[in-house]
Amino acid sequence: MSRRLAVWGAAVVPGALLVYLLLAGVFGLIEVNRDFRSSTVAEGGVAIYVRTNGVHADIVLPTQVHGHDWSNAFPPSQMRSLAEPAAWIAFGWGDRAFMLETPTWRDFRLGTALKALAGVGPGAMHVEYVAQPYDFDVSELLISREQHVRLVAAIRRSFRRGADGSPIRIDAPGYFVTDAFYEAIPTYSLRFTCNEWVRSVLSDSGLPAPAWAPFERTLFWYLPKRAARRVNSRLLARRDVTSRLVRPFTKEVLFHLRHQVLANGPAHRFAKVVWR
Repeated sequence: MSRRLAVWGAAVVPGALLVYLLLAGVFGLIEVNRDFRSSTVAEGGVAIYVRTNGVHADIVLPTQVHGHDWSNAFPPSQMRSLAEPAAWIAFGWGDRAFMLETPTWRDFRLGTALKALAGVGPGAMHVEYVAQPYDFDVSELLISREQHVRLVAAIRRSFRRGADGSPIRIDAPGYFVTDAFYEAIPTYSLRFTCNEWVRSVLSDSGLPAPAWAPFERTLFWYLPKRAARRVNSRLLARRDVTSRLVRPFTKEVLFHLRHQVLANGPAHRFAKVVWR
């Protein structure tokens, strides 16, 4: 019986992984909010950023703009050592247990990763004040006031709140001295990953995004070209386990998918965007 199970697993698991990667590529080629138009400073546009360490993406917004102040919900006193709010604030969502128990890859535990993928644990939001977003690999968007309002609302909906309506801070140290963790919804799964959370928030706000983005690679296909990164070792220490485990397979699968797209006429425009 055990041998049959081993044979079955050896046959099914690679096939399931291939299907998963193919679906990620196919849905990544479907663009939503195609009518997005970049705003201007004269129109009151707000600069926001999507940052990545290569596998895990965050959204970075101005701490204070157009009357909205994130420091009211996330006061500096809730961070380990922060006297006053920095100019920018970053939000990154994920599985609570994995985020708290895996500050670096040396702390990686297979059991924690599998529980995250199974979707049996609660979510968590990593909130970090940053002096400026260009310490990371980022893509900049200049969005309208209306889109900024929608973006703020979408992020706020991801927090679990206490009786007083405030986000519930998790009693655990952050990775650095300017960040903290908060209880969040929904739960992590193969369908809804940390990068898919970013995609869903962008999509709900009327901003460019693919139809599904479990990996950060597809998430950036429709965003402006990334700015040159100034390496920040703090963020590079963080990795999303799902993306890290499948990343070696993704490039090859998407390479073959690209040639299939190029061979099928009308969709070639998307392939040119993706592989330019």
